[in-house]
Amino acid sequence: MAPSFAQSAPLCYSLASVGGILEVGATAVLAVPDARKKEGKIMSHWKLQAALAGNVMMQLVGSLASNLFAPWFGPVSIVAPIYFSSTLIANILIFGILLGLECFTKNMRVGTYVIAVATVMLPIVGPGVQQEQQFDELVHHLHTGLWLGLLLTGMMITTAFLTLGITQYKEKIRIAILLVARSTSFTLNLTVSRAFILAPGHSFLLACIIIKVVSGAIYTYAIVVQSTTVEQNTFVPLNATIIILVNALTGVIVWEDWMVVESWLGYLCVFILLALGCDLLLSTPILNADNQEYGRIATEKLLRSQKRRQEFSSVDFTEDATFNDNDSDNDSEHGGGSVTTDLQSHFNAEPATPNIKMTNYGSLTPDEPSPPELEGILQ
Repeated sequence: MAPSFAQSAPLCYSLASVGGILEVGATAVLAVPDARKKEGKIMSHWKLQAALAGNVMMQLVGSLASNLFAPWFGPVSIVAPIYFSSTLIANILIFGILLGLECFTKNMRVGTYVIAVATVMLPIVGPGVQQEQQFDELVHHLHTGLWLGLLLTGMMITTAFLTLGITQYKEKIRIAILLVARSTSFTLNLTVSRAFILAPGHSFLLACIIIKVVSGAIYTYAIVVQSTTVEQNTFVPLNATIIILVNALTGVIVWEDWMVVESWLGYLCVFILLALGCDLLLSTPILNADNQEYGRIATEKLLRSQKRRQEFSSVDFTEDATFNDNDSDNDSEHGGGSVTTDLQSHFNAEPATPNIKMTNYGSLTPDEPSPPELEGILQ
């Protein structure tokens, strides 16, 4: 039988935070020699070896702290948000302030602060610790088996895609495959870590050990594939959001967090804040305004007008139209000429719809020139 540990929320939060900080530190100790090399300052061989050893050691300790030990003392659904928020905060402190290797935009800083505030609120309104849980009883529930089976199936299918290669797919499909692979493997890894201390039977214990090793390997392999197949500034915030949400669902479905949630409204609002914070971290936020000077409706009208003009300009008008006698007479009365010339002159003319600009009061003002950023959109 596996040992049983008394539940301690502060210890759970601390271990998850330490894991996130060490993850960033592991990256930093290798980033510094690389930055010095770009500046023309080559570090000695023993310093490079020490940096590599520090990277491996911090990754190992951080992984054990956040992925193995933290779920032993508190809810699985709390570990992931705390881990990722501590990673983001440490990223700004270490790379932005301490080392000065990266510049973080206002959106990135605000997004990180929003996530940090949401994470601070999460233990207050979210699920608390639960004593006397038995994994053998939990796993025999139908909904638990279905959810764990869904996670395992998603992990194995996406692993097959990653093994065969995903470079031939569109970027959105590559992102979706990686998101499923990383969220399912991370969630299963935390889940079986917690199962270790709940005295599972011998068969369940063996299954948990296998899943722990396999999910950890798949998660690491997905990170390697991610580094060369998708844009990191888009994928990383999306990945954090999806992993946090999948872990929250796992906490409710598998670990019965619904029994100990302090405030469902507060719990929901925290996850909305987490999603909004991650959106701010994107290079092009999903919820960003369409244009700083133009409202959404005016922008859409201008885009549709430009699209129609491009479609009309691509029409071939070289063939002469056939008219009956009555149409010919009518054309003669109006000055004659071919309809081809009339159509061409009409479609080549500037559109009658004036440019529309939003004033401070929300009204539409015609005949205002388009700003340079909107002209770039319309090209």
